[in-house]
Amino acid sequence: MLKPLIKKDLYSHFISPHFYICSLILYLGCTIQYFIFGRFFVEGFGSSNLNNFFTTIPYIFSLIIPVLILQISNNELEQTFPFTSFKIILSKLISSIIIVTIMIVPLICVPVIVNQFGQVDAGQVCIAFLGIILYSVLTISLCLLLKELIVSKPAFIAISIIILLGIDSIHLLSQYVQTNDFFSNLFNSISFIWHFDSFSKGILDSRDIIYFLLTGFVFIVFAYVISETKKGKNFISGKNKIISFVFILVIVFSYIDNSRVYKRIDCTKTKQFAVSKYTKNILRQAQQPVKISYYRSKELINRYPEVRDIYDYLKIIAKENKNISLALLDADKDENIEILEKLGIIPQQIEIVNNNKTEYIKVYSAVLIEYLGNQKVLPFVLSTASLEFELDIRFESLIQNKNHSVYILCGNEYEINDYNYLQLILETSDITCYVITKESLEYLQDQLAVDTPLIVLGTNSLTPEQAASIEEFILKGGKAFIATSQYSVDINGDWSISKNKDDNFIPVLENWGIRFDDKIVNDISNVRISFYSPASGNGVQNETTLYEYVNYPQWLSVIPQNNVPQGISMFWASPIKENSNIMPLFYSSPYSWTVKEYDESIQNKTDQIFLSDPFTVEKNWISDPLFTKEQVVLGAKLKGPISGLYNFETNDSPQLVVLPDQYFAMNLLLELASGGVSDFRNLDFILRSVLALNNENELLKLQNSGFKNTDLFKITTDVQFNVAKNISLVIVFIVIPVLFVILSIIVFVLRRVKNEKYRK
Repeated sequence: MLKPLIKKDLYSHFISPHFYICSLILYLGCTIQYFIFGRFFVEGFGSSNLNNFFTTIPYIFSLIIPVLILQISNNELEQTFPFTSFKIILSKLISSIIIVTIMIVPLICVPVIVNQFGQVDAGQVCIAFLGIILYSVLTISLCLLLKELIVSKPAFIAISIIILLGIDSIHLLSQYVQTNDFFSNLFNSISFIWHFDSFSKGILDSRDIIYFLLTGFVFIVFAYVISETKKGKNFISGKNKIISFVFILVIVFSYIDNSRVYKRIDCTKTKQFAVSKYTKNILRQAQQPVKISYYRSKELINRYPEVRDIYDYLKIIAKENKNISLALLDADKDENIEILEKLGIIPQQIEIVNNNKTEYIKVYSAVLIEYLGNQKVLPFVLSTASLEFELDIRFESLIQNKNHSVYILCGNEYEINDYNYLQLILETSDITCYVITKESLEYLQDQLAVDTPLIVLGTNSLTPEQAASIEEFILKGGKAFIATSQYSVDINGDWSISKNKDDNFIPVLENWGIRFDDKIVNDISNVRISFYSPASGNGVQNETTLYEYVNYPQWLSVIPQNNVPQGISMFWASPIKENSNIMPLFYSSPYSWTVKEYDESIQNKTDQIFLSDPFTVEKNWISDPLFTKEQVVLGAKLKGPISGLYNFETNDSPQLVVLPDQYFAMNLLLELASGGVSDFRNLDFILRSVLALNNENELLKLQNSGFKNTDLFKITTDVQFNVAKNISLVIVFIVIPVLFVILSIIVFVLRRVKNEKYRK
């Protein structure tokens, strides 16, 4: 019976100050790392991504678990127990697992608090904590083995910590030291943290589960063998020799079989690691061989563990149909590089550090799909986010002969080159783009296919004839996404705003019930812009200040909603008036406000209809007499029957999405709004709108499913955010640590009272 031994070990833990000190170290180490060093409450840095939080726990375990094992180890006393060595070691393992599980309970407050600010995936949290427990099984088992080998207590603590930290970090060695494939794979397979990675993402991977349990079992067996050897038992002679040999063979083959046959279960809400029914249905229709080739550079697997998920996901895809074959190819080989170049695939650059020297190398991570002599390419993929969508849109083209395309028209004074990020995103998703010029529109209108969506970017430069052509396209059943506005901005000058008095298409929208208010929307939830500032406010040259950061209320940061799950940015948008002819797609935040146009007297003096200077708007918005606090519609879909303004046709079921922002997809503003970081949320919204217009609802779900919003979007005002922040900091760094201290004092007092009672 193990129960007496387990109770003895648990009692030893609970009455020892080491347990409470280690618990406090674990708690404070993880919370300080995540909230303080991770700058959770700092604007622009806070994220609800808990991966860094969970990966911190194993490193702190490496420091405290040797101390916990030492607390319950007393070799001299154990010699007097009427129990076998195996039972004693096993009881230590079980009691330590129970103690570690108790220690991580207070850490549940972290995802609970983060969920008040952003979106937390409960499935990921549960699986990650399960992974922490399995990791502790392996770590505790190794420490029990080391305790049998090392007699000196200080030496045991020091050596155990060094070994544990070394094993946890060994997979990172290939990032700093040049290693061949054998050693890179060896380091990855040894690292405990490497095997914990899938758990931190919310994935149950049988390979990692078996690795933790099987390796832990091996350590326990070796600890038992060493303990019995000390007592004089011989394991390398006679019957014991055969048993030992069979045991080693079973373990070796278990490891080998584990890497060949495995099961992965995606427990996350987004299910980006699982295959949907829609994908399975497409793949079942493949009656001829489908060849999938994944070209991957070796450097990627060492630096980006998530790349492993791509190949694993492709293997799951390949299992859906016996006609599908999968090959993993080394993209660094000359013959494969030549193939990739012929396919038009451009390598991406990543930064590496070798021997304290920073270098940039070119890497590939491309998927080639071949079917019936045709081929489709996914040029670069780094994770499984939206991977299923990208694959399906290519499977549809190859297997179902279903192609996707759009028309793109610039209806303002800009050219397609000013919007070519949009074209790049669409073509990367295997959507063919046909660019139409304003001048050719009248001649091509009879040739435009109504089942191909039309994207119109701005309308203020369209002639009446061109506006009539677009109207006729929609009335005939054509699908359209139109981003336009009644105002133009001098984006290459002083950002002054003027009204488009001669826009020939906005009257068409008004005739259909889509009407813009003569206002500009402002919002507390806005874009923070960095401006180069060579001089201080008084005009004196400032040598130290290079950049000035401004929250610009007229550049809206639309918070995530059903139709904009990632959120989007909008520039100088006008409200869309709500009425029975539209279906609102998304709104501004509850704390937005609108500003009316200046009256004619002010316009004549200032030659402006709005105050648009970022520095002035940021400071003076609350005192603006034209200010009106209101939540407004920023995107709408037309509903109900429509008739023509320029044409006589009608359409009972129009397919039209309208955004009051002609700069929504412009390269320059997207770059400014993202601060130089690639932010394609606006372009992804257009992609989703195109899919929705085509009634590609299943593809639309897949396009959204791979995305996990990690922004802190639930609290939008600075006042509320600061209140929530202060409450969270008090709970995390005062209330819970004080409870630790109170609990330890109570235990100490009770033990002292009990000891005095026994003395009497």
